Amino acid sequence: MTPRRIDRRAFGVAATAILVAACGEPAASSDGGPTISSDAQRRAYTETVAAILTDERAAFDAFFGPTADSWATLEGIGSAEQQAVEFHRVMSDAKARAAELEAPALGTLFHGTFLEHFDRFVGDAEAIRDAIRAGQADQAFGTYQRLRRGAFERLDFLADRLALIEG
Repeated sequence: MTPRRIDRRAFGVAATAILVAACGEPAASSDGGPTISSDAQRRAYTETVAAILTDERAAFDAFFGPTADSWATLEGIGSAEQQAVEFHRVMSDAKARAAELEAPALGTLFHGTFLEHFDRFVGDAEAIRDAIRAGQADQAFGTYQRLRRGAFERLDFLADRLALIEG
């Protein structure tokens, strides 16, 4: 080897050492697992998603709760406009909060499913609200029943999948 090659290698090693010293090495866990920053990112993501799911469950309880049987009548459907508007507001807000999140590496598949979940609920909430406003009680009630059938199961499914990201 020529002295010139040795100097280039020494320079490369020295530059790398300086860069690592300036920036710091990534903090790995003792078992070689994810870094502390990825754990913190995953924890923040799961806490935010859990809060969104909790808000949704409360909205579902209010929208599909004990007074939901009154929707089966024309008077009930007509008086439920405010509930439909509130449900739409909560779902739209949750969708916006979810869209702002950046999923951790282990959560990208979950995040796609999570976002798709809102397309259905926000769209159905809009359809119910608009049908009530247009005086189309049958259409509003049909959409409401379809939405109600899978709402809680969907939340349970998402909560179960979120637990996999937490662990």
